[in-house]
Amino acid sequence: MLSSDAARRLVAPELERLRVAYGLDPDPDGAMVFRYLHLAFEPPRFHDPALPLAPTAHLLRPIPFSQSGSERLPAWVAPLEHPIVYATLGTVFNSRTPGLFEAILDGLRHEPVQLILTIGRDREPSEFGPQPENARVERYIPQSLLLPYCDLVICHGGFSTVVAALTSGLPMVLIPIDADQPLNAQRCVALGAASVIAAGERTPDAIRAAARTILGNPEYRTEAEKVAAETAALPGPEHAARLLEQLARGRRSLPAPVAE
Repeated sequence: MLSSDAARRLVAPELERLRVAYGLDPDPDGAMVFRYLHLAFEPPRFHDPALPLAPTAHLLRPIPFSQSGSERLPAWVAPLEHPIVYATLGTVFNSRTPGLFEAILDGLRHEPVQLILTIGRDREPSEFGPQPENARVERYIPQSLLLPYCDLVICHGGFSTVVAALTSGLPMVLIPIDADQPLNAQRCVALGAASVIAAGERTPDAIRAAARTILGNPEYRTEAEKVAAETAALPGPEHAARLLEQLARGRRSLPAPVAE
């Protein structure tokens, strides 16, 4: 959706209000959003093929970032036995869904997996009480360091976490909450790399069943790994710099490459 030409209509009304306020020419359809260049750091097939790419969209290789300082991978991660399941609700929605962290813990703490649940820096692991040896509740672990050790990601479907999982070749159980998360979840299902738990089904039993299904069917990981390989083949941020230089010199639109 982010690279779709239709996406401009989502922001057109608000942008039009701002254009009027600052005395700019009308743009009721939001065409100016993609007029010159759109840099899309996302997997090649992540956009809905039913929605054409923006005419100036250039797909670039996402570079997952999750370290804000000198954080390191905890020493206990590397020796863990597989499968390792990482669960997170991101940094915005982690406090907006009471009971969901508990449902994940209740669903998986007694499964034959190593569960790592991160709850965010505004909450305390002690809130969730004692856990068995195979379940760890942490405030924060950088995803870029943790994902290479994982076999499954359970998350809310936020764009950053979804893209990080896909670029790591990891399948997902998605529990969308709001914003763009339902759309992201739909695309991951269409790619064959995820299953989705609907709003009315966020129970421990449903989460357990979804995790068992994906861990028991290697096709989910195979499809995620295909997306990872396609993404790795994209040009990186250095290409974005070249495009910006080209735009500054030519001052004209840069159409999307035909190959994309």
